[in-house]
Amino acid sequence: MESTPIDPLTIVIASDPHYLAPALTDHGPYFQRVIEAADGKVTEYCEELLNAFTDEIIAQAPDVLILTGDLTFNGENQSHERLAEKLRQIEAAGTQVFVLPGNHDLENPMAAAFSGNGYTLTESLSGEEFSTIYRDFGFQNAIARDSASLSYVTELVPNLRLLAVDVNTEAAPGAVTEETLAWAERQLQSAKREGARVLAASHQNLLQHSSLFSDGYVMENSARLLELYEQYGVICNLSGHLHIQHTAQSEQGLWEIAASSLAVSPCQYGVLTLAGTEAEYHTKSLNVSIWAEKCGSTNPDLLAFSDYAETFFRDTSYRQAMAELADEPKAEAMAEFFAEVNTAYFRGRMDALAWDTNLYEAWQNRPSFLSVYLHSIAADPLQDHTTLSFHF
Repeated sequence: MESTPIDPLTIVIASDPHYLAPALTDHGPYFQRVIEAADGKVTEYCEELLNAFTDEIIAQAPDVLILTGDLTFNGENQSHERLAEKLRQIEAAGTQVFVLPGNHDLENPMAAAFSGNGYTLTESLSGEEFSTIYRDFGFQNAIARDSASLSYVTELVPNLRLLAVDVNTEAAPGAVTEETLAWAERQLQSAKREGARVLAASHQNLLQHSSLFSDGYVMENSARLLELYEQYGVICNLSGHLHIQHTAQSEQGLWEIAASSLAVSPCQYGVLTLAGTEAEYHTKSLNVSIWAEKCGSTNPDLLAFSDYAETFFRDTSYRQAMAELADEPKAEAMAEFFAEVNTAYFRGRMDALAWDTNLYEAWQNRPSFLSVYLHSIAADPLQDHTTLSFHF
């Protein structure tokens, strides 16, 4: 299709903050065990992380902020309410804010408050409640909304629309339903008729970013949605869900940018600049330490937050590896290698890693999930996924 030039526009993309409201944890022993056994998210400091993010976005004043799902730890009502307050501060400062739910955000039976050596279940949101709490961030002023999901279309600027596709319905979790596909096609047809370009967003992935992470990560019926996007000249798709910073391109040339989790080292978000018919993307690590200094904090973790977050993630990866290597003479070296690879992979900078062939082969000689996981990483070109330029 003929390209409609876009006036210069700066869009920040953040995903998977997994925010937990402070009232829902006492940071006690049970909570500590939960986060140490998880995937390296800095949940201990999620309140400080989101406060720093709010201040940083307000200071940078991008035109648009898009949050591509898993906004909360496990869909807690209080977490959604408090996060929405922070987003209102950003929007009041002049940045348009748009959100999508992720698979953690709705009707989640794991929504809980943590205290002492245990937890109590708490309220989670329905889809209708989600669209009410976040009504100012895409839903209330939408050009069109899908009756079968929380998908919507909104205008970013006069000749550019955001098509936000939700696949986290209770009826068909993870799947683009026939109803939503038909609705999306009508929105793309409408945009074409009116001379507007379309930028797409989702929580789950449109394209497969890893040979290992397909089921549960790539949307069911994604091939049909991709066909529509290619047919109608969608600029690109923005997603998250993997927690890994990664870019992928379809055979027909459509790009997808999967943003890493804001809560996982290096706690980065993406900056997409559109101008004319050119797109430029790069990541930026959130500077929690500067925020902590301004707040007068004396907490050493916050004052050296990038080091804390990386160490926490590496230690989590190391423990995960050691759990599989108890009887291995090279256990420590192999676990260190795994932690180093995993840190670089999540960051999106495998190109900067010194690959140790001997330790990789030692892992491949011990069949396990982690050896298969390392093999999937090795099969991916060792490139920089934190920057991207393309024509649309």
